Amino acid sequence: MTWTTAYLAALGDPAGTPPFMPQPRTFAPAETVRQWVRVLRGGTALRLVLSNEFGRAPLVFEAVTIADAGATVTREGRTRWEIPPGGTATSDPVQLAFAAGQELTVDVTLGSSAEASAYQTGVYQAGAYLHSAQRTGEVLGSGERFASLYWITRVLTDAPASGPVIVTFGDSITRGDGTSADLDQRYPDHLQRRIGSAGTVLNAGIGGNRLLGPLFGPTLPDRFARDVLGTREATHLLLLAGLNDLAFGATAAEITDALFALARLAEEHGIRPILGTLTPMMGSVYEPFRAAGNEATRLAVNEALRAQSTWPVVDFASEVADPQDTSRLAAGFDSGDGVHPGGAGAAALAAAVDLELFAGTGVAATL
Repeated sequence: MTWTTAYLAALGDPAGTPPFMPQPRTFAPAETVRQWVRVLRGGTALRLVLSNEFGRAPLVFEAVTIADAGATVTREGRTRWEIPPGGTATSDPVQLAFAAGQELTVDVTLGSSAEASAYQTGVYQAGAYLHSAQRTGEVLGSGERFASLYWITRVLTDAPASGPVIVTFGDSITRGDGTSADLDQRYPDHLQRRIGSAGTVLNAGIGGNRLLGPLFGPTLPDRFARDVLGTREATHLLLLAGLNDLAFGATAAEITDALFALARLAEEHGIRPILGTLTPMMGSVYEPFRAAGNEATRLAVNEALRAQSTWPVVDFASEVADPQDTSRLAAGFDSGDGVHPGGAGAAALAAAVDLELFAGTGVAATL
């Protein structure tokens, strides 16, 4: 059977979380962590992929369940999971009918090792840190909430992919910083709604991600094999990245060379790349984005993207810029920090994508 990706989360190393980002939390043995993931395709069976990619010790789960379905998730026939450092583990198939757009509740009860080991901060599908009835005698569900995702990196479905499978690849703008929590207002969410059942839009954004060096990662080139090529049914790569590199002083040539290298790599593997222009940031509350020369660099990157004719370009920048000052986000599209679009801005980014780019994979004929 061929399994395809119904949900994707690009995870990073908790130990590398910059101080200005929300920090990973710690968990104690025997505690239960409840998290929610929204699948983009349905099916009659699923498999969970859990990660200990950045762990320094084995990661042990005494139990994993799909709580809303009362389904125990086993691995190699056992309820207890042990994932070695640097590894991932894929569950046995769980026979469960589920629909596209359904939110699944995943509970993991920690064993002797409770390291965060792989997570994504601020995914806007808040989890709950639940006390274990076995350890404390408290009722499961009495714990606190958190906004990050731990260990869950994919949900696989037995349903084949149809139409385009678009991996949106980028930093915090792709991930959805600045949009409303738990309301699926990120630009890939809006693009998924535009495409509907004709295709799949997977969000592979990581906040603080870079093309050229470390911030919070792995970098986009370093995780390309994991997040893009690891989605074997991917047909398109929608790439929006470079602002964090710009804030670190990268030149326009360095940024465009890195973007073009990723586009060539996608094309070599039969995935059609689509490049996105860098959005305005001179109204940012974060000083590094406003440094002298940054606007000229951003404009030079965007001019180079528009000037090349090898790959299509989505002009995200023009879509969300203030018409009176194109170095800034339009007020109605700004989340409030001057660099991340809010929900309306994310919808505008999605609206900028010409669905004819996906012609030949089912979308144009469906809409």
